[in-house]
Amino acid sequence: MFSFEDVNVGKRSDRPFFCAFDQEDEDSDEYFHQPEKKRRLKVDQIEFLEKSFEEDNKLEPERKIQLAKDLGLQPRQIAIWFQNRRARYKTKQIEKDYDVLQASYNSLKADYDDLLKEKEKLKAEVMTISFKLFAFLYNVAMVNNA
Repeated sequence: MFSFEDVNVGKRSDRPFFCAFDQEDEDSDEYFHQPEKKRRLKVDQIEFLEKSFEEDNKLEPERKIQLAKDLGLQPRQIAIWFQNRRARYKTKQIEKDYDVLQASYNSLKADYDDLLKEKEKLKAEVMTISFKLFAFLYNVAMVNNA
């Protein structure tokens, strides 16, 4: 398993992931009653989560808690990130599958169109040979009757 320090090598920052609320502020009551703004994850947090996702895209409760501690996030944030990432992964996989199927369909359609052209060419050839055979047999019958 890897740790958050592996991602942060050479990128150390002394600032915390999220600043704590200033609870001595006069406006704290007003602040806490407003809906919380959506916080974006930092690049190093995302990198860490991506590596963890590549390792295993399922999230066990113990692992969720450990990731939350390592990243300074709430376990719910980790769970939501993994859920969203699995949805994105599934969408990308569906797009890849669609592209493969589309290419296969296009190839089969081109083969089918080529076969239809060859069929029409062979039909025309059969008609020509049939006409020549009919004409030959007609001439043979005329010679025999004369």
